[in-house]
Amino acid sequence: MFNEFLDKHGNAVQHVAYWLDDKNYNGATNHLESSGYPLIQAFKLPILRVGYSDTRPAIGVVTELVGSSPEGHEWRRNLKTGNF
Repeated sequence: MFNEFLDKHGNAVQHVAYWLDDKNYNGATNHLESSGYPLIQAFKLPILRVGYSDTRPAIGVVTELVGSSPEGHEWRRNLKTGNF
């Protein structure tokens, strides 16, 4: 998905991401789907669930939702500070 976008559009914004608690992930993805923005790619890791919804018709980019466990939040904090 990323390479295809970059090949077509060059150095441009491909998606926006929202990081949320895992308990809110299903509700958020269901809300996007029921609003007409289908899930186009998803995967699950031990500490994260990630889904990409096709919000391009409305905002011009894909929307990524990351549902994170407490361990995932800690991983993100460490990643942001370079402590990994």
